[in-house]
Amino acid sequence: METTNAVSIIERYGWITKEEPLSSLSDENLDLNIMILEAVAPFFGYYADQPKEEKPEHLYWVLDQFYPYETIFRTLGTIRSKCYPTLDATPGNISIATDNYHVIRMHNLKRYNQIHSIEEMFNDMGIKLKKSSRKITNQMGVIQLNKFLHFTPVHEVEGVYKENDRPHRAYFSIPRYVSWSDFKTLTVEVKYDTTLQFFDAARAAFMENGKITELVRIYRENLTMDQLMAIRDRYLKVMMQRYS
Repeated sequence: METTNAVSIIERYGWITKEEPLSSLSDENLDLNIMILEAVAPFFGYYADQPKEEKPEHLYWVLDQFYPYETIFRTLGTIRSKCYPTLDATPGNISIATDNYHVIRMHNLKRYNQIHSIEEMFNDMGIKLKKSSRKITNQMGVIQLNKFLHFTPVHEVEGVYKENDRPHRAYFSIPRYVSWSDFKTLTVEVKYDTTLQFFDAARAAFMENGKITELVRIYRENLTMDQLMAIRDRYLKVMMQRYS
């Protein structure tokens, strides 16, 4: 997506809720004794309909208990400064059936053999990882990530945002909070329009001036502004019909 306005990146603390199939990371060569979940199909709503040769890699490190986000962010900052400056990681939680897990999502580890060194640093800084006790295979999990969002407002349209370093992702505001179950239903209805079916949607929000702005995050390869506006307009239309 391109705009003619000068780039003005903003940072907001927010959260993203999405659903993806997950499996336990298991590799005899790694000799893991901790529980790490791997995204089987990241951006499932898009790639389930639109196959792609290479998918991004997301690992969810399961913690042995809840740790304050301040503690996690400080620990991740230390790990970045010591040896992994580009590490993309953020805390969250995952629900699979009736089980709930506190996790740290990591996105861009270059090699699996980095897992052990990062595990040691977590232990040294007082964050313990859950021991591997069960195997999960291709089960759907509801994932909520608590993270800092970095995006640029699209000045031509109020309430629309794009990620400059990730052109396949964009956000638009919606007028009210929607539960996760209702959001899934809304997304199915939006995709009834066959011209809009190839995208992945997540529920999102951010805090600003003491208020919450509700968002939809869209992922689609080579996402254009026209496509984003068509998806946004369809969501708003379906929401108006459902909640008016």
